[in-house]
Amino acid sequence: MKRILFLVLFLILLPCAPVRADTTDMPREDPALSAEDYYSAQFEESGAGELPYSLPEEARESLGDLGVADPDWRNIQNVTPQGIFSQIAAVFGEKGQAPLEAAFSVLAVMLLCALVNGMKLSFGDKPLGGAIGLVGVLCVCLAVIRPVVSCISSAAQVIQGAAGFLLACVPVLTGILLASGQAVSAGTYNLLVVGAGNVISIFSAGLLVPLMNVFLALSIASSLSPGLNLSGLCGWFSKAAQWGLGLCMTVFTSLLTVQSAVAASADSTASKAAKFLLGSFVPVVGGALGDAFTTVQGSVQLLKSGVGAFALLGTLFIFLPAAAECILWMLTLNLCAGIGMIFDLKEIDSLLSAASKAVGLTLAFVLCSMAVIMISTALMLVMGGGSA
Repeated sequence: MKRILFLVLFLILLPCAPVRADTTDMPREDPALSAEDYYSAQFEESGAGELPYSLPEEARESLGDLGVADPDWRNIQNVTPQGIFSQIAAVFGEKGQAPLEAAFSVLAVMLLCALVNGMKLSFGDKPLGGAIGLVGVLCVCLAVIRPVVSCISSAAQVIQGAAGFLLACVPVLTGILLASGQAVSAGTYNLLVVGAGNVISIFSAGLLVPLMNVFLALSIASSLSPGLNLSGLCGWFSKAAQWGLGLCMTVFTSLLTVQSAVAASADSTASKAAKFLLGSFVPVVGGALGDAFTTVQGSVQLLKSGVGAFALLGTLFIFLPAAAECILWMLTLNLCAGIGMIFDLKEIDSLLSAASKAVGLTLAFVLCSMAVIMISTALMLVMGGGSA
C-alpha cells in the first residue's frame, strides 16, 4: 500500500514545474525624487519661465548680458557686482548724449548773451536789454524744453511698463506661496501688490505727464514774464508733490510690513502643524512623509528665491534707463543754471532751475514707483515665511 501511494503521488506531482510571477510588464517603483526633480517640475508648472517675456526689450537685453535669461536660481548665482556696474555704466553712457548736446547749445546761448551784456549794448532799461533776454530764454527753451518733455513722457512709459511686469509676477509668486503652504502670505501679497500695481499704472498713464507738463509750462511762463510771479505757485506744487509721495510711500510700506509679518507667523505655525500631523498620526510612513514635505517645501523656497531675485533685477533694469536719463538731465540743467548765475543771466537761470525741478519731480515719481515694487518683492522674500 505504501508503494502504491508513493507511486500515485509521484505521478500526480511529475507534470508540475516550478513557477514564478512574470514581472517584465509590471510597473516598478520609481526611486525617490530628489529636491532637484521637485524644483524642475515646479519651475515648469509655476509659469516662471514666461516672466522674461513680460519685461521690456531693453531690460531683457540687459539681463541677458548679465547671464540671467530666466528666473532659474543657477543663473542668478552667476550675477556679479562687476557685471551690474558695467550695465549701469553702459546705460548712463547711452543716455548721456542728449543732455550733453543740450548743454553745449545752452552754454553757447549764455556766452552770446554774456558777450552782449559785456559790450554794454542796451535794449531798454536793463543792462542786458529786454529783447536780448527774451531771445536768450526762447533759444534755451528750444534747446532744453522739448527733450525734457520727452524725458518725462518716457519715464511715464517706463513706470507703466514696470507696473505691467509687476502684475505679471503676482500670479507666479502667489502660486509659489500657495504651493509652499503660505496661504495667508499669498493672499496678503496678492491683494496689496495688485492694488499698488494698478494704482501705479493708472497714475503714470493719466496723471504724471499732464502734471509735469503743466508744472513746466508755468515755470516757463514765470521765466518769460517775471511780472506774473508764478514762482510761489510752482514752489507750492513741488512741495505738495514731494509730501504726497512721502505720505503714500510711508502708508504703503507700513501696511505691507505689518501684514507680511502677521501672515508669516500664521503660515509658519500652519506649516509646522502640518509636518507634526504627518509625522505623528500617519502610521508606518509618517516620518517619511514628513521628510518629503520638508523636501518639497525646500525646493519651493528655492524657486521663490530665484523668481524673487529675478523680479528685483528686472525691476532695477526697467527703471534704470529712466532714472539715469533724469539724473543726467538734472546734473546738466543745474550746471548750466550755475553758469547762468555766474554771468548774471537771471531769466535763463530761472528757466533752467524750473526745468531741473520738473525733472527732479519726475525722478522722484520713478524712484517711488521702483521702491514700491522692490519693497513688496523683498518683503515677500524675507517675511513670506521660510521652510519649516
